[in-house]
Amino acid sequence: MAEWSALAAAAGILLIAAAIIGIMLSVRRTLLRTEAVLGKLGRECSQLSMEARRVMDRASVCLDSIQRQLEAGESIAASISEAASAVANTASAVHSVSKRASMAAVEHMERARLENERRIGEVFRWLDAGMTLWYTWNRRTSKSGGRAGQLDDEGEMDE
Repeated sequence: MAEWSALAAAAGILLIAAAIIGIMLSVRRTLLRTEAVLGKLGRECSQLSMEARRVMDRASVCLDSIQRQLEAGESIAASISEAASAVANTASAVHSVSKRASMAAVEHMERARLENERRIGEVFRWLDAGMTLWYTWNRRTSKSGGRAGQLDDEGEMDE
């Protein structure tokens, strides 16, 4: 009878070890996916940075144009109009860049959150199945061998 109890305990330990290995593999896959998402986000940020650089270059060109017009003696009203247009274009471009970056970051984080929730739910289902199997096995083996190995009223094992 002691052999069966030892065998049941070993099987329980193996089930728990398998569940832990499964959890670790799931966490590893999640981390690899997160790394891929972060890499993609980094590339997108780099592209957005280049786009912001082009916007700043255009703004610089606009400011140079304004300066030349002032030096050439154009009217102040024309200079102010072009400056307002350049500022509006720059603000629009900066808003567009920041909106795209925010949307991309939110989208990536939401996908990662949903994937993590799905994987964690799957791990807990397997853990619950393993614990149920262990409890059932323990209960059946303890019925055939007296009270040894059973849980008492306080949830502690009898020896």
